[in-house]
Amino acid sequence: MNTVTSEAVSIDEHTQNRFWLGVDGGGTNSRAVIIDESGAVRGEGRSAAANLLRVGLENAVNHIRQAVNDACREAGIEVSQIAAACIGLAGVSQPGYHRQMLDALKAALPIAAIQLETDARVALAGATGNQPGVVIIAGTGSIACGINSRGRFARAGGWGPIMGDEGSGSYIGRRALESVMMSYDFRGEATSMTSPVLRHFGVSSPPELTTVVYDSSSKEKGEVQSRIAQLSPIAVEAARQGDEVAIEILRDAASELAKTAIAVIDQLRMERDAFRVAYVGGVFEAGELILNPLREEIQKAAPNAEVAPPIDAPVIGAAKMAQTIHDLKFNG
Repeated sequence: MNTVTSEAVSIDEHTQNRFWLGVDGGGTNSRAVIIDESGAVRGEGRSAAANLLRVGLENAVNHIRQAVNDACREAGIEVSQIAAACIGLAGVSQPGYHRQMLDALKAALPIAAIQLETDARVALAGATGNQPGVVIIAGTGSIACGINSRGRFARAGGWGPIMGDEGSGSYIGRRALESVMMSYDFRGEATSMTSPVLRHFGVSSPPELTTVVYDSSSKEKGEVQSRIAQLSPIAVEAARQGDEVAIEILRDAASELAKTAIAVIDQLRMERDAFRVAYVGGVFEAGELILNPLREEIQKAAPNAEVAPPIDAPVIGAAKMAQTIHDLKFNG
């Protein structure tokens, strides 16, 4: 995978340099990069979450603007010098939210051409190098999408922590909470996750978790969901230490992610094709605890599929999409 690294490239003020912006904004953090005509990364910025359904429109736009400003500062350019931007965000798949966010971004960023995509679409572009394939995204939320050799696009999942996000950080965190409470009630096996989960929420006993999880204002509920998703590393560490409850949670998460990817493969009729199934997101930091069962299930459904890391980061996929969109507009 090509990681995002900034290269020290001097800007010649006497040439007409062109720059493109890519943004990848999810439920946990946001990243922005500036690339030049050669595809070299000139600047990078980071900020907090940009999922409007979790943090609200105003916060999401402010976080994106902060990441963009930081990337431009590192590149040594003004935002207005960007030729085109492709911004991939979680939470904009519905037309109403898409229009709301696009209007807000156009008002906030002095960029001539802004294209708003889902975070899944830019992740797919980066992960497969714009070739036929599938990407599984599992961070705070989860979704899979793909494109086949005929150019048909399909997706599955991505319905949020209440109606979906199976296999995601939210799913793993929620399962960790459930396991702690089941252990406390003697309805389930004892788990080493109890103490670190209590520390994470700043409470001293499992019953006190209810005051954190449920007794919050509507404004705070997005923050609570994020904090639940942040329990995922606790489950991973417990699994690495041999905690059977945590191992089962990760195995189940892998199975859910495989089902989501297979749903995309089935829609695109790629069962017999050779293609990359790339994986993106913090959940995969669990390594083989997730990847082994994931690989086994996917290859049962699509024997010629290769489960592999992404070719490029989602934010690079977004920047290259911006460049392609701009070139098609002016050269096409």
